[in-house]
Amino acid sequence: SYFCHRDRVLPHISRVGVCYCPPPGIGYFTLPYLVHAGAADVHACEWNPHAVRALQRNLELNGVSTRCQVHQGDNRELPLCDIADRVNLGLIPSSEEGWPVACRLLKKDSGGILHIHQNMTSRPQHSETPEACLNSPVGNILDSSGNRTNAEFSRRKSTAARNCGKPSQMQCSGALRRNWQEWAESTSCRIASLLLEVHGHPWRTCVQHIEHIKSYAPHVDHVVLDLECRPA
Repeated sequence: SYFCHRDRVLPHISRVGVCYCPPPGIGYFTLPYLVHAGAADVHACEWNPHAVRALQRNLELNGVSTRCQVHQGDNRELPLCDIADRVNLGLIPSSEEGWPVACRLLKKDSGGILHIHQNMTSRPQHSETPEACLNSPVGNILDSSGNRTNAEFSRRKSTAARNCGKPSQMQCSGALRRNWQEWAESTSCRIASLLLEVHGHPWRTCVQHIEHIKSYAPHVDHVVLDLECRPA
């Protein structure tokens, strides 16, 4: 659910970190980032003027308006770059049009985490053992020519163990289905390509987690991908 995803992310937000939320609505993620996680700064880009007014009011009521910069308009036209440790791409059914913006906003020296929301159409599934999940490839890195480097193409089990030490809990939840995994891997490669294009040098992308948010419609599920992006 939204609550599980939000509460799972909050402990990992640094108190000196900068987050970017397009679109924030009335502050569903923006306010917890500021109030509960203590994010140092949040940029919120919203094109609905009614939502902007409600968001600004909610920021004032919670005493965090000085740590949030609200940008009204289309996030694709926002003249910002190299500011964010974490970007929440919450637009569904797809946030893909915002991916180039997210890549531009990540800090060029340290990178960060993209939370990429997507509606996924379900298809018949076959049961998988945890080992099948753990052995799926999840890392991508592109060289200066845009080719994927096999030496850096990490596998789920080693990545999970290295990054958080809890591979079975993080990577093998019941919500991790084959088509979600394939989408995540494809998205990881696409983001690596965009980062190379934006920054001019290779970046490493790594699938950290796939969370099932909710059933959006019959045979359609809302999921979110946590994608780590770091300069190579």
